[in-house]
Amino acid sequence: MGMIFFLSIKFGELELSNTTVFILLGLSIFSFLAVAISSLKLIQSVFDSGDQD
Repeated sequence: MGMIFFLSIKFGELELSNTTVFILLGLSIFSFLAVAISSLKLIQSVFDSGDQD
């Protein structure tokens, strides 16, 4: 039970530790959410300014 599961992912000759994979996955999710929120705010502002005319 006290054993830590160590995952090692290989891409050809490049071997990535699970810490690197989690950091890359976290940055990818953060970037995706930031772009999604920004895009939604932009679309919302277009519809809000269209209602005022």
